[in-house]
Amino acid sequence: MNYLFSTFFWVILLLCMVLPAAAEEPEPGYGRGRGGRWSNETAPPPPFGGYCPRRHADHYGASQPLRTPQEARDRLGQFFNRPAAQILLRKELRRGYIADITNPDGSLFDRVIIDMRTGRIRSIR
Repeated sequence: MNYLFSTFFWVILLLCMVLPAAAEEPEPGYGRGRGGRWSNETAPPPPFGGYCPRRHADHYGASQPLRTPQEARDRLGQFFNRPAAQILLRKELRRGYIADITNPDGSLFDRVIIDMRTGRIRSIR
């Protein structure tokens, strides 16, 4: 009888400790929603942080559209820290430009593509 009473006591004590914690709302945070997909309210933060919502912000990921080939040349010169004489726009595409970035001695440093809609630069060499 004594063993039965102590077992019953410990079970009741355990339930009193566990049930209130299980009834609480989960803390807000990032996680997967139904079906293993991210929902809007549980989406993870951007991997490299956010960016300033201004159109011509200098933060990573901010869209900076280009209107002219000269703007593309200026943007590439600023990105690669090179004078305009070392940047040659080789080809105008429907959505961007292919450009060669050269060293001061005239050798090819990198060949890149720059998107007109976003201003993003990618190496294609």
